[in-house]
Amino acid sequence: MKHRRRFHPGKNRNGGGGGNNGNAMPAGGFPDDLALEEEMAEAEALGGTAVIQETVVNENGETVVITRPQAPAEPPKIIRVPDLKRRTAAELLRMAEEQGLENIARAKKHDLIVSLLRASAKRGDHIYTEGVLEIMSDGYGFLRGPDSSYLAGPDDVYISPSQIRRFALRTGDTVAGRVRSPKDNERYFALLKVDTINYEAPEVSKRKVSFENLTPLFADEQLKMERGNGTTEDITARIIDLVAPFGKGQRGLIVSPPKAGKTIMMQNIAQSIANNYPDVYLIVLLIDERPEEVTDMQRTVRGEVVASTFDEPATRHVQVAEMVIEKAKRLVEHKRDVVIMLDSITRLARAYNTVAPSSGKVLTGGVDANALQKPKRFFGAARNIEEGGSLTIIATALVETGSKMDEVIYEEFKGTGNMELHLERRIAEKRVFPAININRSGTRKEELMMDPGDLNKVWILRKLLHDMDEIAAVELLIDRMKQTKTNSAFFDSMKRN
Repeated sequence: MKHRRRFHPGKNRNGGGGGNNGNAMPAGGFPDDLALEEEMAEAEALGGTAVIQETVVNENGETVVITRPQAPAEPPKIIRVPDLKRRTAAELLRMAEEQGLENIARAKKHDLIVSLLRASAKRGDHIYTEGVLEIMSDGYGFLRGPDSSYLAGPDDVYISPSQIRRFALRTGDTVAGRVRSPKDNERYFALLKVDTINYEAPEVSKRKVSFENLTPLFADEQLKMERGNGTTEDITARIIDLVAPFGKGQRGLIVSPPKAGKTIMMQNIAQSIANNYPDVYLIVLLIDERPEEVTDMQRTVRGEVVASTFDEPATRHVQVAEMVIEKAKRLVEHKRDVVIMLDSITRLARAYNTVAPSSGKVLTGGVDANALQKPKRFFGAARNIEEGGSLTIIATALVETGSKMDEVIYEEFKGTGNMELHLERRIAEKRVFPAININRSGTRKEELMMDPGDLNKVWILRKLLHDMDEIAAVELLIDRMKQTKTNSAFFDSMKRN
């Protein structure tokens, strides 16, 4: 029996992935769809091992091609791209030096990751990745990483149009699977096999209902902020539970002038959600913020922190926001509870106003008449879903900044939320925190979330504080709350008094 042997490591006949940082590819830079599908099928059939392809002549004199797994000399290592991305640049540089890689002295973090992955692929290691899909206008897509706030980079993974059609993928889907290295004329790794979509089996994704077809309801399950540890931060959370409670599916606004403590309040709310509801998927979205505040938020919040700082262009702000909302929608379609904390919707609306084409109709303050349509769509996506799952958005709105545009933006969003929490400059100037204006803060349909007995006590408390000055009211409430560790104990003390 005559045969000749050809060896294919992972059967890399057609390389992996196209695109560059601007997602524009030179001709011939994409993998061939048919070849990629063949490799996917073989990877699934053979468990992702290296294969040997043999051409043999059978007993009937016919020439046939057989493919069989190659017996590896040693089990391949499993390399997970998210683990590499979580490492610092110094750690990656040390790993590259240990492996003897060259020309890495002043390389960027993304380039170091690509060099390490290429070296791993040459050794025959199995590389697995996870990322959020962004589908381009030409039909192909890339997996972006939340560690880089979904910014395009050299370590993005290419997904072919046929894979997108096969698994009914949409922008925002979180896809995990095995990738293969690019060939000589290609620049990007390509997805070889899909393991999970939105943290579930691919078969589940095909049966999901589109977000737009789900039934929105009022929030009816409260997200309690109280942690019961008696700390100063917990007092903020307990006051929110009383004066402006919010639940799963809430669309809330924190209305704040500058230096009134909105960022600290956002951190407290995020920490409470992460502590009390570990099953809730928490995303903190920072738009047009200072870099040091982004670092502080990343170190204090147990959740996904996505940011576009003030030195980024408006197009970047918009792209980050749209990736986050699409990811949240895809998770809600899988009946997950998602919370997005946006700081701030005012600056997001400013970014949309900058990138929107001029309609010729300009509102007061220089806001284009059509510019607020997309930020309203972002904010309006928050809803409690009858079929299961919810999307909660808590956004800050800036007032008293001296900008007429900011006032117009706030007025446009004022009636769209179903919860408002107002912070007062006068209270903050006296260094009383949280600087909450109790009378102006509140939640629509709070009776659907709160216990009837507790709701009645909250109404009595509001009547007692209504005639007082805003500063005196919040000072009295904070003073009484410091004497107890929980709101139930606070209500019991009210009853005794």
